[in-house]
Amino acid sequence: MRGETVLERILEGDEEPKDLPLALLQHITNDFCEERKIGQGGFGDVYKGVLRNGLAVAVKRIHINVDAVDDKLFRREFNSLWKTNNHQNVVRFLGFCSNSYQIRIQEAGPEEIKLANVRERLLCFEYISNGSLDKHITDELRGLEWETRYGIIIGICNGLCHLKEKNIIHMDLKPANILLDDHMVPKITDFGLSRPNESSHTIGQRFGTRGYLVPEYENAGKTLVKSDIYSLGAIIIELVTGCMGAPDKINVLRRWRHRWSKPPTLKQYQQVTRCIDIAARCRQQEPGLRPSILEIISSLIGPESTDVHTGQVG
Repeated sequence: MRGETVLERILEGDEEPKDLPLALLQHITNDFCEERKIGQGGFGDVYKGVLRNGLAVAVKRIHINVDAVDDKLFRREFNSLWKTNNHQNVVRFLGFCSNSYQIRIQEAGPEEIKLANVRERLLCFEYISNGSLDKHITDELRGLEWETRYGIIIGICNGLCHLKEKNIIHMDLKPANILLDDHMVPKITDFGLSRPNESSHTIGQRFGTRGYLVPEYENAGKTLVKSDIYSLGAIIIELVTGCMGAPDKINVLRRWRHRWSKPPTLKQYQQVTRCIDIAARCRQQEPGLRPSILEIISSLIGPESTDVHTGQVG
């Protein structure tokens, strides 16, 4: 298939992301069949594409809009992906496709037929095997071990730090937009709502998911440098406790102590407590009171005691 060799070379790291033929993306996804669909959102569906060598990719197909095509979301996501590519905590961008064609549509009368412009807009990414983070969130007594959860939190923070360095505000950070690879390494994805962070913006029509939607954006349409920090706080709480809302620190520690098969170390208690405290600071209504991503990372990887076991929480 024309273009498949190029996509294979991009996957191998030998070439940069490129404009990919529509026919190629149709071919590897079996013409975007329902069986290949692996995700869907408000702006597009994601399909698994399989290359001739057996390797898989993910193809996001932006919803088709006849006659009134608005390319803002597509251009915004493309620009953000191009800027943030090649970081282990951001989904790897492989290519894109923007293809226009015409279809016949029938007007009111049987003889009134006209042509309408249709544009296919697609983005191609690395395929991430373990799905999105929301499928792995449970309470303290089940699911992922603490060390895995803590590593995911640090990985998300490192990804956000990379976005900040590239002047990108994600604006839709939530567990469904964080993918996990075979080694449970988190990768931030879905940049359709992302914005440059050189200055604040005010937006009329707002999109997002309640609970992760930052208050200054939900109430006034403002996007700020620390907007993603608020969403990060919600994700940290979910990873620690399995649910949203302000947790009771003592009860959380008690439940984790019950989960740990060996006597917990002071290091484990410090990590759980630190995550709860950081999340509370991230969830401040006033943006200026939220910590920076560098402060958060510094706190997470700060000095820890590792050689003491504790039974303080019964």
